[in-house]
Amino acid sequence: MRGVTAREVAERLSGSVATPTGSAGAAPRLVDFSGDGRALRAARQLVRDLALWRAGTIGWHDLSRSLLVYGPPGSGKTWLARAIGNDANLSVVTGSFAEWQARGHLGDMLRAMRESFAEARRQTPAVLIIDEIDAAGSRQDADRHNHNYRVQVINSFLAELDSLSRDEGVIVVGTCNHPETLDPAILRAGRFDLKIEMPLPDTGALYGVFRRHLAFPEAALRNLSRRAVGHTPADIDAIIRQVRAECRSEGRELTLEYLLACFGGQEDAGMLHRIAVHECGHAIVCAALGLGRATRVLLTRGGGEVHIDLRRQAGLTGDITATLSRMLAGRAAERLIFGTVSAGAGGSIESDLAQATRLALAIDSKLGLGLQGAVWRGGDEAALLQDPAILKAVRGRIEDAEDRALAILATHRTLLEDMAKALVAAREFGLAETGPLAAATARPG
Repeated sequence: MRGVTAREVAERLSGSVATPTGSAGAAPRLVDFSGDGRALRAARQLVRDLALWRAGTIGWHDLSRSLLVYGPPGSGKTWLARAIGNDANLSVVTGSFAEWQARGHLGDMLRAMRESFAEARRQTPAVLIIDEIDAAGSRQDADRHNHNYRVQVINSFLAELDSLSRDEGVIVVGTCNHPETLDPAILRAGRFDLKIEMPLPDTGALYGVFRRHLAFPEAALRNLSRRAVGHTPADIDAIIRQVRAECRSEGRELTLEYLLACFGGQEDAGMLHRIAVHECGHAIVCAALGLGRATRVLLTRGGGEVHIDLRRQAGLTGDITATLSRMLAGRAAERLIFGTVSAGAGGSIESDLAQATRLALAIDSKLGLGLQGAVWRGGDEAALLQDPAILKAVRGRIEDAEDRALAILATHRTLLEDMAKALVAAREFGLAETGPLAAATARPG
């Protein structure tokens, strides 16, 4: 840090502070995470409780000893699990269903699973991280292919979890992308006490990621964070590594302008506007029908998301038809503003149309509220839709629900347009922006 003049010393000190510390490969700590998401709060509480246990202040059975973290790939679930172990000064043992299954046949797979649990016991106190738990599947899966294999794997996994819960010293943290596919017995309390979603990071969390990697001023990093909404921490790590490699190869400096171009520089403004209209439509109709509140609305890479805190329903026909309107509100919003609809409401099994079709069909096939009366048919949904009468009823319910959503949005068209425009600029709304929707939709548009 020595310099000829005081100014030179100050510049060298400033440069040392601005240089990012750590790297993607360093041992993670909870301080590396920004924001105040539920998963991060649970992790911090778990570390505090472990410190109290080690001090003898609380007993082992006073702790939440297992945690399932779920969310999209690359959102930092395993990184968070490792940070828990590092902050609590525990040994970290990792395993995954993919690694266990790669060992070979059933016997080899089960042996690998037991080895991971045994290793965690040997290294007590420890955190056992089990990735890709959703690969275990469910014994209730209608697909009978490999059913016996699946039953034996799940039964063995449950036995290991139960055995581990009877001893002190091992915290289990599981990660997965799709908890809804898991066997209910895996999810029950005692096996996984806490089940917490780790969604795509918000602008605050993204700012923390960029701050670890880059030495630009705060205002520039905040702007970059807004542009990067919809990316996972893994996405950002990969993009920054690639950009730095390109700059080294071309012998030029890494600039903020170049990074901004990498995070949305080539976006289609018209497409962004359509997506924003679609997502804001969901939030407005949800509030207007009193179904709950949108806690987060964001534009993602090539799409959008609405996170809704739904109120509990009695399961009445009115509740179901209102839910159908909420599901189809994005489609209705596009039709209102653009006069056309895109394929954005359809596609995957989790799309708006897929969910609405399943719910509309369930009225007849599972809920005892439709054409079949008080009969539960269940079974193959595609086969049930081959019945012309059921198909007509399902289609009619979906069309009526979209028409209802369209009427609501037409009443609040100005709100929809203003909200969509603001979302394109901000990329993300939190509860502060979506909270007033209930009052706004209670008034005429």
